[in-house]
Amino acid sequence: MTAKGSPQLTKRQWEQALIDAYYDYRWRQILEPLYEKFKRWDAGELDHADMDQAIHETHKETRKAYSLFTESKSMLVGMIQWDRDWFIPWLKDHHPPPGVHVDPLILDELEEEED
Repeated sequence: MTAKGSPQLTKRQWEQALIDAYYDYRWRQILEPLYEKFKRWDAGELDHADMDQAIHETHKETRKAYSLFTESKSMLVGMIQWDRDWFIPWLKDHHPPPGVHVDPLILDELEEEED
């Protein structure tokens, strides 16, 4: 099952769902702090220099994210698993179909949490 009660996805569908969810997560991590700073700037709490620095820092992070998401699908699926704090909760509701390699240590952690 993928999400509770849903039919099993194919390997390709599961991998794409993983990438899409992680893509959204990473971009939110990068852009939401900038959004909050824009609101503070609009309220007069930050000046143009503060915003210039915030935009510069965000740009550096967006380049890293872009680099990550231009990897091959198989490489990206493996790399996403390294972010255990994000991946394990996602995996609880999106069990992998046959043929998907999940790090055995992650599966052990998942089983321990479910017990």
